[in-house]
Amino acid sequence: MAGTDEFGQSETGDSRSLTIDGRYVIDLDQKLPDFVNCPAYHVKDTVSPTAELLALAPAALLPPHAGAAVIAKIRAPNLLPIRSFSDATGSLWILCDAPSGNPLSDGGTWTETSVLERVIVPIASILHAYNEAGVTHRAIRPDNVFDSGGRSAVCLGPAITAPPAYFQPDRFEPLTSALCEPAGRGSGSIVDDIFALGALAAWLLGGCTPYRDDVPGALLEERFQKGSFAVLAGHLPLSLDVAPLLAAMLSDDPAARPSPRDLLHAADHKGYVVRRSAVATAPIMLATVRIKTARALAWYAARYRKEFASLLVRGIIERWMSYELGMPQAAARLALLSRDASLAEDGTLASSATLMEIISVIDPAMPLCWGDIWFWPDAIGQLLTTALAGKSTTSIDPSMAVFELIRTGRLEKFALVTTVPAQAAACAVVQKAAGQVSIETLSDIDRQPYVLNPYLPCLSPRCQNDRLTATWALLQWLNAGEDTEVPGATALLDRQMTIFMVVAALRSRLVETFSDLTISKNSWSLDLALLAKVQHLYMTGPLKGIGRKLLPHLTPDLKRWRSRSTRTSRGEQLAVAAGEGDLGLMQKILADPQALRRDQAAYNAARKLESKLKAESERLEHQDTDVPLPMRNEMIRLATAVGVVCAIGSLCAEIVL
Repeated sequence: MAGTDEFGQSETGDSRSLTIDGRYVIDLDQKLPDFVNCPAYHVKDTVSPTAELLALAPAALLPPHAGAAVIAKIRAPNLLPIRSFSDATGSLWILCDAPSGNPLSDGGTWTETSVLERVIVPIASILHAYNEAGVTHRAIRPDNVFDSGGRSAVCLGPAITAPPAYFQPDRFEPLTSALCEPAGRGSGSIVDDIFALGALAAWLLGGCTPYRDDVPGALLEERFQKGSFAVLAGHLPLSLDVAPLLAAMLSDDPAARPSPRDLLHAADHKGYVVRRSAVATAPIMLATVRIKTARALAWYAARYRKEFASLLVRGIIERWMSYELGMPQAAARLALLSRDASLAEDGTLASSATLMEIISVIDPAMPLCWGDIWFWPDAIGQLLTTALAGKSTTSIDPSMAVFELIRTGRLEKFALVTTVPAQAAACAVVQKAAGQVSIETLSDIDRQPYVLNPYLPCLSPRCQNDRLTATWALLQWLNAGEDTEVPGATALLDRQMTIFMVVAALRSRLVETFSDLTISKNSWSLDLALLAKVQHLYMTGPLKGIGRKLLPHLTPDLKRWRSRSTRTSRGEQLAVAAGEGDLGLMQKILADPQALRRDQAAYNAARKLESKLKAESERLEHQDTDVPLPMRNEMIRLATAVGVVCAIGSLCAEIVL
């Protein structure tokens, strides 16, 4: 991008339209109604003008996850295709076909046959393609499935317009995901999509009852007590063929759900056998709750901590799991943990780490529990993004929870226990990312989201709405003609801008370590130092706008030069460099250590000479001139005679002239 022209100037002068991939023209002035909770704009395909397309702009705080580019390439019948997934314009845009039908959330009448043939089998085929690619959809819900009518199959909408499962209503999520706040659900596994598909089928067969007013978490306790199938579909008059199918798809045990391949022939009424999880004949009482399964025990253990801790330290939990649930190995591990567990003053387990490990032993398929937060490790980036923006709904700060997990190495403990392979790998990714960006204190935790998700835009409040996903785009924004300076600001950049640029350079391997580019704090001079390096690394060419904005605030740095002439000269040079947009030269003028040392040495020498002369003057001023009186009188007479002769000579000269 090097060149002599001003960096960031529009070639066409039309800043209200964007061209993607050389053919798709997005009209930024023509905003459309949100599509599946994502802002949408009108777009025209110049190669195929009759094509009906949508340009989707994911919100800054709700970017797709790091694997979204792989998902965008998947093609399957009855899947709304993604035409383009690109941030080449400096912001992420997703271009897809406009659906030909209405969303299922508009309602309708469905029979078992139509649900099997038009919904379950077609979407199972799509999920099979996703499973083969090693990814998940995590957005199967009525407003993202479209029906064009007749006997044709429904069309499944995009999966990458928001974080995984973020907009999923609880009733379309398995228990292991529904108990997490939306930002903490993560990508899950393909059987989570199978559950969502089963929940969609049950919802259609139940008459498409509106669900938008559902209270989050309202059905959780009932589902843990009775099972999800009983709560979501138990009231439906299902046939002997469909009932076991939905019971398998809605099983609370992920291992008991069918795979996408198993559902490809669901319309043939293949018999399904539901594998039941272990259920205790004699329930254990926790507070006033009767518990019969390990999964329910894990959930209630976090809700009734005092009562659970009391049963744990007395050995009741381990004996019940061994005798009633047939889990002797888990019981043995609990026995070891209970011996080392210490209680707080209120009777609960003193350590969040201990509770996390105990819950993972009771049910290894459950998400990570820390404090009062349930979440999956692969969702940590989005969890932190939401928390740092002040949008978290949890009772404790997720940032503190994640920092403690990283600092204590408890993620590795969870990775050893969980039965979800993808989550074990995610733990390693998170721990490695923390090392890459040198997370040593709680204040460093805001670096983690950027390194975990390359599609996360700069979250500075000043430019968040611009969704800038590339360093060059942020530089262009800073270099723009309009004033982007906050009144009373002490720096041009803020913390989020700095972290965004440093992590981007680290990801692109333009620097080897985070500390190679980062600065200790934001100030005008330190921002200049950072931006000068970034300008050099990305070869952006002139940044005149940035230079002009920095120049008035660099006077204190010029005052480090003691020589007035040097200050004047360098000030003039600095103004020229700023006008040329050469930040590197500006930095060199201000930070010339050798010349600065010479200036300081000259200043020190002058001060030393000044002190010496002052001391000599004071000495002479107080020195006693001990001259004898006769000699003093003679000196006065001599001086008077000389003065008279000079006066006569001067008078004669005046007369002659």
